Amino acid sequence: MSTRSIEIRYTRSMEEYIKAIYILSKRKRVVRVKDIALLLNVKPPSVTASLNRLLKMGLIEYEKRGYVNLTPRGKKIAKKLMKKYNRIREFLINILGVQEDIADIEACSMEHFLHEETINKISKLIEFIENCPQGPKFLIHFKEYIKSGKYPKECYSTK
Repeated sequence: MSTRSIEIRYTRSMEEYIKAIYILSKRKRVVRVKDIALLLNVKPPSVTASLNRLLKMGLIEYEKRGYVNLTPRGKKIAKKLMKKYNRIREFLINILGVQEDIADIEACSMEHFLHEETINKISKLIEFIENCPQGPKFLIHFKEYIKSGKYPKECYSTK
């Protein structure tokens, strides 16, 4: 018998609702169905249906026409999703030079599909680049290439 824990995968929609509740709970004292509907640009009945699924899974506390709260398990998932989103967004903006508005959209999509190992490698790359004493020269050359469309002279091999 394996001692490895099995990671439960949630649908993209479930993850979006969990994240929305988390974000709203940071902005407001209470989270309501209408707040979630507004943030996710969906109709309140869609929110209610999704909340009922999350309730059955033990990820939220919710009563009809009441406030919505994440359970400790729901908060743990939300924090993990936010960490993934923020790392991907940081990578897109600071490493690849993607515009912030595009990075927001892309990170939101990518967070649901990238494997945890990939996220860890992205995090390690960001840490390496931030903490490398001289900074990786390839990144400077890459940024030059993005701006000009030409390879810097340092990129050419002297074979």
